[in-house]
Amino acid sequence: MKKNLKIKTQNSKVKTNKNWLFKVVFILFGFCVFYIIGKDLYYSAFFQKKERINVVSSEEQIGIYSLGLSDNVNYFTTLYPDLEATIPGGYGYYRLGALPKLANLEKKQDLFKKTYSMLTSSFIDFYFYPKAAIGETEIYFGKEQKGFFLPRFFLIFFGKSNALFFDRLYLYLNFLGKTKGQFKLITHLPTEKRSDRTVFSSKKFFDVFQGTFYKKTYRDEQRNVQIVYTKSDTTAKFLGQIIEGEGIRVVDITQSDKELTNCKVIEDKIKFTDTAKSVSNFFACDLVSGQTGPYNIIFKLGKVEEEWEVE
Repeated sequence: MKKNLKIKTQNSKVKTNKNWLFKVVFILFGFCVFYIIGKDLYYSAFFQKKERINVVSSEEQIGIYSLGLSDNVNYFTTLYPDLEATIPGGYGYYRLGALPKLANLEKKQDLFKKTYSMLTSSFIDFYFYPKAAIGETEIYFGKEQKGFFLPRFFLIFFGKSNALFFDRLYLYLNFLGKTKGQFKLITHLPTEKRSDRTVFSSKKFFDVFQGTFYKKTYRDEQRNVQIVYTKSDTTAKFLGQIIEGEGIRVVDITQSDKELTNCKVIEDKIKFTDTAKSVSNFFACDLVSGQTGPYNIIFKLGKVEEEWEVE
């Protein structure tokens, strides 16, 4: 009798231990899920409080949207697949309709962010393009610039993108119900002919539309920037256009013979401004406080110069 009782007690303890272990694992799993969701939500567009978000939708037609979240002034322009543009990273001129293939082959999805940031002289926040079947890549063709359209629901939620789930949800809610009349349309495409090819001119776009997508925050902070490069004056100037297009003043572009592996954004403040933080975040550079001489911010390109190289 005592033996049976002892066995039952041991079984009861084993069962209790298993239940306890299951509860601990369940709690830890729930905590991890909550942490991941909470982190994604915190860093999503819901909480970033951006005054303007720039979005690219790339399918049969390419739509570029600039959503004014604080002033309700929205912009839209469309490009066509056969239009060629300079692809940062040393790829030369490439058809925009074939950019998804290039991004997939090179395993560099951020070519979308870099290419369209270069084209529009602005910080592109999010991009979307369709997922293709395994082993295949969508390539689009077309020579016509079409009219206004909004990104498809399926593309926003299921397309390839740098947007997290909460970013996708936030963008969908911002596009929901919007009409053509709520956008200022940019219909003129600055292009130039190179042999039998039509090439988008980033320089002409910058000259005509500089300041269109600017952020008031950067204008108000009035920070000036020096860009320091080591090899390519052309690349440095294009990066300067992107920064100036955001409303940040670039006052000097200079060459240095000192190689720098990591890019750095140096500001003459201990408490960094939104301007410095934005440049650092967009180009994925170290943000440090230090002496900057006559400038407010020094942007040392380092690896950025190669990653954004243009011919």
